[in-house]
Amino acid sequence: MNQEQIDWTLIRKRVDGCLTDEERERLERWIAGDEQRRHFVEHACRYYERELPVVDEARVSRAWQRFSHGRKEKRRKRILSLCTWSAAAVILLVAGTWFWASNTREISSRKPISAIAFGNNSVRLVISDGTRIDLTTQEPGQTIIDKGVNVHLKKESLSYENNPVVEDTLYHTVEVPRGGEYHLTLSDGSRVWLNAESRLTYPMVFGASERRVRLEGEAYFEVEPGKGRFVVETGDMNVRVLGTAFNVNAYGDEATTRTTLVHGKVEVLTVKDDLQRILIPGEQAILDRASGQLDVEQVSTDLYTRWIKGQFVFRDAPLRDIMRTLARWYEMEYEFTDSELESLCFYGVISRFERVESLLEQFEKTGKVRFEYKGNKVVVKK
Repeated sequence: MNQEQIDWTLIRKRVDGCLTDEERERLERWIAGDEQRRHFVEHACRYYERELPVVDEARVSRAWQRFSHGRKEKRRKRILSLCTWSAAAVILLVAGTWFWASNTREISSRKPISAIAFGNNSVRLVISDGTRIDLTTQEPGQTIIDKGVNVHLKKESLSYENNPVVEDTLYHTVEVPRGGEYHLTLSDGSRVWLNAESRLTYPMVFGASERRVRLEGEAYFEVEPGKGRFVVETGDMNVRVLGTAFNVNAYGDEATTRTTLVHGKVEVLTVKDDLQRILIPGEQAILDRASGQLDVEQVSTDLYTRWIKGQFVFRDAPLRDIMRTLARWYEMEYEFTDSELESLCFYGVISRFERVESLLEQFEKTGKVRFEYKGNKVVVKK
């Protein structure tokens, strides 16, 4: 196998669990002895497993090309630095001894010894009697039967069969941990993508007049039309729709709750003051939790929905918001040494299966901030 290419067919077959012994050996041979390459392939597999509407192999391939180019560039720079060292060994030896003595401690703390780990995807399903089921331990293709409702398990997703005999007061909850994502199809055919550290509670079967779910965290909804009013409760905001696609960000540690409409029409109501706004496509309702103020703005919806396609997108975002978002996906903690750094704004795009250090390195190049790594903790400094 060519050392600079990935056989995407093998990766797809690995996800589906249908590699032959010979194919498994070929793939293992390609990643053997290179932890970075193994890391890349594992997270490419995670990208496939999310059951997104379209698998963008071209984007994953471009990410690999950037990865490979970076390795070549590092090798080239090492060769150049060795030549320079040979030409000026005496001078560098004297200067380098002083530099090492005064700066080794600083460099070692800034450079990550090991990569910040990705979170896990141990999603749990809480069924009507309170039993918790770890979905990652269940084989795809299985069916969970709860009070006469069939729940079909797929890779990284589940779907419900509608059973009109079942009462709509029986609820299920899907809990997604840090670093996870999940996709489910509700009994009415509506589809939901749940982001990391999110929780969705919903009836196993909806009633005839209204479909009501409760969200903690972030989710993207594609609501099946013509089956009664659909309501998303977040605790401080209710979103009412008839048939549409929209994103709701309602994390408890955020200062605002945001509803972004992609297409269709929704009505947003605040729970506390009963404020009401009607959204049209391209608009976002922003509820300030502290003041209770509800505003509507025109936005690029792609910025707020790209996460379901496997990307983080930050556009003039405060660093405190960026770090908080990253910490929901990676196994990392963070600390600001200066409160002024929290309001620094950056642009950035990164695939959710690439190393977080790659994005932070780009921020460092601005000269405004630097990052030190202490295990899984990132310290933000001037």
